[in-house]
Amino acid sequence: MQTRIVARLTAPVVAVSVLLVAVAVSAAWYARDSQRNVSVMLDNHVASVHAAQELEISLREIHVQFDRYLITGERKHLDSVPRLQMRAAEALEGAEKLATMDQEQVLMRRVRKGYEHFFAEYDRLEQAPPPQGVYAKVLELIDTVLAREILEPAREYLKINEGMLNRASEANRELSQRLTVGLIGLGVCGSVAGLLAGWVIAVSLRRSLLNTDRVLRDTAALLGEAAHVPSEVPTTGPPGTTLQRVTHAAAAVLNRLKQTERDALRAEQLAWVGQMAAGIAHEVRNPLTVIKLLVQAATDPRRATGFRPQDLRVLEGEILRLEQIIRTFLDFARPPRPEKKPVEPGELIRSCLAGIGARAELQGVDVRAVLSPALPMLDADPGQLGQVFYNLLFNALDVLPTGGTLRVTARENEDVLVVQISDTGPGLPSGLEEQIFDPFISTKETGLGLGLSICRRIVEAHGGSIGAANGPAGGAVFVVRLPCAARQVLPEALVSAGAK
Repeated sequence: MQTRIVARLTAPVVAVSVLLVAVAVSAAWYARDSQRNVSVMLDNHVASVHAAQELEISLREIHVQFDRYLITGERKHLDSVPRLQMRAAEALEGAEKLATMDQEQVLMRRVRKGYEHFFAEYDRLEQAPPPQGVYAKVLELIDTVLAREILEPAREYLKINEGMLNRASEANRELSQRLTVGLIGLGVCGSVAGLLAGWVIAVSLRRSLLNTDRVLRDTAALLGEAAHVPSEVPTTGPPGTTLQRVTHAAAAVLNRLKQTERDALRAEQLAWVGQMAAGIAHEVRNPLTVIKLLVQAATDPRRATGFRPQDLRVLEGEILRLEQIIRTFLDFARPPRPEKKPVEPGELIRSCLAGIGARAELQGVDVRAVLSPALPMLDADPGQLGQVFYNLLFNALDVLPTGGTLRVTARENEDVLVVQISDTGPGLPSGLEEQIFDPFISTKETGLGLGLSICRRIVEAHGGSIGAANGPAGGAVFVVRLPCAARQVLPEALVSAGAK
């Protein structure tokens, strides 16, 4: 809910922001590109105008020196012509480099041609002056070549560049005006877009808040019904009224759930007590019945003697059976703390297999043991582990009354001893694979359902685990995993439970 609201609120803002940023970047890029183009154009035209002015000034100085010579007739005025010629050549070369347009290049070719013509004729006069003198020839060169072939195209070149410079300046002013109008428009559009986005966000937020408020009111009503409390949710009120109502209703529901959980736990405890009482009554009733019959028979006045030797043996057996039942319940209610010491698991398993050998032979059960030659040592209570193995082996024999195969394997797997006990019996009933270790769960008609639960407690008290499943070829498979001596860790909770 919160993520969806945040997304709905931020989406318009992000969209408008991205749009404005894109417009601003585009405008900045356009302004930069236009300004660069105009700047390059201005630089080129300014340089062309400067070169044209420099060329015209150099040519006019040459023209002035020739005019002074014609006026005074003194040749000293022609001494500066070579220097001015070099200056004009440099100016002409610079102007030719800056002539990029076709019209400019045509004018520069005319200037170059006139320049070469003029100084070629002047050099010829200097080397071979005519008999009547150079005055008339110099005047002709000034009027025809210098004025028409050089100064006129140079002046046109200057006018062209001045016009282009004026047009570039005008373009720069127009660009400035367009940028000003564009920035004003961008600012206005940004403000309008911001107002529009704010309005959209406000409307969306109001709709989301109204929807949330309606959902909260419905939730408060449902919680009130579930908690059996009055749920008069106001239709209007401060923003926090509905949320407070939901909080109070949820607190009432939680309190009710806690009370229900306590009641369920108490009922479960009573059910456990009832099951335990029923189990004790069922198991104790049979030996008590036998003892009662023997006592009644011994006290019968028609009987000549009291207890016979066989009666005493039966009494002793039933009393031992009662002690075993009581010991089983005591082990379940208060498991003893394991007294650990180094244990060789192979020897312990072989001892347990020897203990069931007679019964297995009587039932025709084939016992097969596959033990690794070098099993790791365990730090464990041999009596309790023996009880676990005996219980699993006797359970396997119970499901093989007419023969079968009982297989025991033991191996090490990553510092863990894995003992697997499998049989070829009917296997575990469907649905009991996960509950087989719970108390009072038994597959036997006369079983208490505590043996496997006690086995699990013992194994877990040793830091291990036990599991059960049906084998792929049938029968049940029990797997006991125990940590080796170097890796064995006893959980504190199990130690505390065993010490109680």
